[in-house]
Amino acid sequence: MDDRVLCLNASPSGCILSGNSKISTFALWLWLAEFFTILNFSAIFESKDTMWQKITSVSNPHIRELVRLKNKPAERKNRGWMIVEGLRELRMALGYPMKAIELIVCRNICSEEKLKEIEPYFSSVLKTEVGLEVFGRLAYRENSDGFLAIFEADTPRLDSLNLDDDPLVIIIESVEKPGNLGAILRMADAAGCDAIIVSDPRTDIFNPNVIRASLGTVFTVPLAVAESKEVMKWLEQRHITSYAAVIVEDALPYTEMDFTASTAFVLGTEAEGLSPAWLRFCRHKIMIPMRGRADSLNVSIAAAILTFEAVRQRNQPKKA
Repeated sequence: MDDRVLCLNASPSGCILSGNSKISTFALWLWLAEFFTILNFSAIFESKDTMWQKITSVSNPHIRELVRLKNKPAERKNRGWMIVEGLRELRMALGYPMKAIELIVCRNICSEEKLKEIEPYFSSVLKTEVGLEVFGRLAYRENSDGFLAIFEADTPRLDSLNLDDDPLVIIIESVEKPGNLGAILRMADAAGCDAIIVSDPRTDIFNPNVIRASLGTVFTVPLAVAESKEVMKWLEQRHITSYAAVIVEDALPYTEMDFTASTAFVLGTEAEGLSPAWLRFCRHKIMIPMRGRADSLNVSIAAAILTFEAVRQRNQPKKA
């Protein structure tokens, strides 16, 4: 490659090299195209008063970094970041107290009208436009709407919860399937639960599949993560009655219980159920009667049955 500095002259007659040798504009552009392809160049361009970058290569270092972020939970944990995909989820995330890192869009898919709606919320962060192939590497969904963003992911703690009188709380011990946690969050949002507490989690609460399964309600439901001992102490301090959802002989049918006062439903995994520590701690053991051969319900289904029974009871007219 020539060591001389290239100066682009917009003259119709061509471009001038620093060595005063003349080449055609077309030939120079061919050379530049090849040069920037080798460098895996990302074009930086201005959109109004905000800076965008455009990346079209899947081998771009920044794209490779984002793919690692997508595929490796440890990478997301180490950076303290989460990936939010979809306009609906982004709208909910923007109402959550967390910092945006980057907005990524594919104009081949996304609506320009919706982009204009959401872009102002990312005015001070990096914005990246990518092509279809690149976006396909980054997206989780097959039929994505072309919007994806990176946010900081601070783990919510118990002291962040502000409860009303007689709260309705769901505690999930050692949840490991993102889809189950997402479904519980979606249900809790619909029921108006006061809080979801995840004790000793085995999955990242901001896993992209949790966000997707929850339809973004992971950002709308009051949520906290803590060790089981800490949660037990928190319940005792607030005099919240705990109900262990189990299948044991001394458990009572859930329909025989009164959930109109402060209530916390405690559920474990489908495979293991609740730990001995939680079984000892909970004041009551309740069960959902089953007539078939299955020995358990999906944890999100069980949570929904119990929660909406509590909602039904609380909506009943109070007796004089």
